[in-house]
Amino acid sequence: MRCFMPEGCPKIEAVSITLEELETVRLVDLLDLDQEDAAFYMGISRKAFWNDLMNARKKIATALVYGMGLRIEGGSYVLRGGNGSKDMEEQTRQHDIEIMEQELALTRSRVERLGYKLAGLKEMDKTDKDERDLD
Repeated sequence: MRCFMPEGCPKIEAVSITLEELETVRLVDLLDLDQEDAAFYMGISRKAFWNDLMNARKKIATALVYGMGLRIEGGSYVLRGGNGSKDMEEQTRQHDIEIMEQELALTRSRVERLGYKLAGLKEMDKTDKDERDLD
């Protein structure tokens, strides 16, 4: 179990979120996958995925708005890598590679945007300094 508590929050005031719900938020909101790909990755229907995602978002919003803790626990899941068929294992491995590549591309894009922002700030700072030197 993992728990995140805001300062001054009693431990009993926490919203519970399952591992599946957390995974839906990670796949859609962090990795920017669409629902169909994310549901496939988790091995569940799009409807089940949607329900988990909406429940997770509501719980997270409740915890943030009302200053409650967020407890990650429980759920009904199976870890990969068991006695599945070789074809399924290969398909899962390929899909995992695709997800990691998407995550890497997203991270690179964010780093590039930060680089542009930093360059812009440095240019503004240089312009401000040049203007002060002229005064």
